[in-house]
Amino acid sequence: MSIATNHYDIIFSGWGASSCILIKELQKKKLLANKRVLVIDPSDKLENDKTFCFWANKNEGIYEDYRSIISNHWSKIQINNFPAESIAPLFYFHINSVDLYNQARAIFEKFDITHLKANVTKIEDGKVVHVNTSLGKFSCSLLFDSRSLDYEKVIKSPHFIYQSFFGLKIKLKSGIFEEAVYKMMDFRVSQNVATQFVYVLPYDSASALVELTRFGKQIIDKTTAKEELEEYIVSNFGAYEVVDQEYGVIPMASINMDEQLSKNIIQIGTRAGNVKPSTGYAFKNMYNHAVDICENGIVAKKFKLKKRFQFYDQLLLIILIKWPLLGRPIFERLFATQHPNFILKFLDEKTSVKEDVQLFSKLQIGTFLMALWHWVVGRCAAVISSLILLMAAFAFSLDPAANELSSVHLTVLVVGLLAVGIPHGALDHLTGVITKNKKVSLRFIFIYLLLMVPIFGLWYFYPFIGLLLFVLYSAWHFGQTDINHWGLKSYWMSIFWGITLLLYMFFSHDQDFIFILENLGITTSIDLHVPKLISEFLFICCALLAIIKKKVDWLLILAFLFVGSSLSLVLTFGLYFIYHHSRIGWVDLKSALKISNATMFVKALPFNLGALVIYLLFFLKGDFTMEQNISYFFIFLSCISFPHVLSMSGFYLKKTFGK
Repeated sequence: MSIATNHYDIIFSGWGASSCILIKELQKKKLLANKRVLVIDPSDKLENDKTFCFWANKNEGIYEDYRSIISNHWSKIQINNFPAESIAPLFYFHINSVDLYNQARAIFEKFDITHLKANVTKIEDGKVVHVNTSLGKFSCSLLFDSRSLDYEKVIKSPHFIYQSFFGLKIKLKSGIFEEAVYKMMDFRVSQNVATQFVYVLPYDSASALVELTRFGKQIIDKTTAKEELEEYIVSNFGAYEVVDQEYGVIPMASINMDEQLSKNIIQIGTRAGNVKPSTGYAFKNMYNHAVDICENGIVAKKFKLKKRFQFYDQLLLIILIKWPLLGRPIFERLFATQHPNFILKFLDEKTSVKEDVQLFSKLQIGTFLMALWHWVVGRCAAVISSLILLMAAFAFSLDPAANELSSVHLTVLVVGLLAVGIPHGALDHLTGVITKNKKVSLRFIFIYLLLMVPIFGLWYFYPFIGLLLFVLYSAWHFGQTDINHWGLKSYWMSIFWGITLLLYMFFSHDQDFIFILENLGITTSIDLHVPKLISEFLFICCALLAIIKKKVDWLLILAFLFVGSSLSLVLTFGLYFIYHHSRIGWVDLKSALKISNATMFVKALPFNLGALVIYLLFFLKGDFTMEQNISYFFIFLSCISFPHVLSMSGFYLKKTFGK
């Protein structure tokens, strides 16, 4: 292929349900004429690999558009063995995935649409979108992205579980199914590990899909699920034979998956948040999203997520995560107190606030209040530590002698240093940056000490250069840690914030700063008025950035620095370094290493002791005043920080930017 033939008007990365639905809508709105389209997917889509279901009235557009491939429909819903209830005028419709694929394939043949059997490896946004695949590189003016989710992001969601299912398509040997009834949820199966139910879709009087579904952190095991289903089928329907089976996993997380949406890249399907977190239903949402995209030409529209219903989904997910045994009674009471049509209306997110209140008032209100408490704590968790730090600084500032370092201040700092300040930097071998094997070895220790030597040498022979270097790599390190913690992927913002942080901290304590410099043998006669104004200007810029980015945690740290300007420099720096920076570094390492706090302390202990020995032997001077020893502690900190900064920089670059 030439470069010219490698360019398309539209590329679909993926040929799943969302792509099929959107292609159908593009055809319907006459938006495929004179368009060159490429669909990239490693599968030929010749097998019936999924089942798609939705409920609708027969006068709705979704029914009109897909009536030709609807294979079954049901007019009644049943829960457990309760009496079945009519959902008229609604019907529950069933589509085989292979019929949806074939419908799209027929559209391919009518227009200039090509299927490339390949994997998408990388997508590069710009004026033209470049798509790297296992069979070459292609470009387009518009990309519809329906690739698999970034599960790392989903799993990190505080409200995340899997909907996993295993189903058997069976034919009964003697029993009879009620053809008009679909069993939406039958909870008469084990609930010991998670909320589980059986889902029954009868295709005719003798055949059906019988599926075990689990809402939980653990994905369903096929062997165990099959045994559970066999027992259920035999006890409820009698002897049978297996015609086919299906298995799947759907992430259930109430987060926005479409934040990378751009003018030229539109995320669709699961990637766009089309899967309703509390149920796993997606087909109707995919259809509505496609209609929005094609409403006025092709418009880059995000899927409309209703905040109120997102909140409800989060509460249910919290219950299913925290108290999985309570899932069954909640669903059972829901269907016992509400008509199925109203429940389907609620799941379609078409109810009013008044109707929602009436619904929840008939459920286990105590359980939902507990979930609400966890939701509030979860929402505040990111800022609680910074808020406590701000309150501590404010409490210290009430002391008339707040700007003097007291024994209480020293106790708070020493305890913090031993608890987390030094330990958070004693796990650098586990980052795999200095040595790849992530183990303690003589080679690692030698390299680590070797990296400290030039820093000590600079302080000894050229203290000003030593100070300047310390400020530069500390600014980068502090900035990188904070910006990563606040979820902002930006090199320049890391540098900007780190420099602002240190400049404001130093020049809002100008007298303390000069005193420390003098104790280190660094004399200066420069006018501090200008750098102080610069630091204040940068401080205001960061405050505006925090507001624009909606980062409350950042604003709290800025408030801490402002209040901390009335304290001593050593106390302000120490509180920030220990109880903010070191704490975040510790938590990030714990999350990445997936080990307990106790294990981390044990692994850090030898290096904690080593750091203390180095300090006592080379930096603590018995004939120095406390102020001089504190000043020299900065030299010690800068020496042990340098290899630590290199280690954590590599750790964060890989974690944040994938490098």
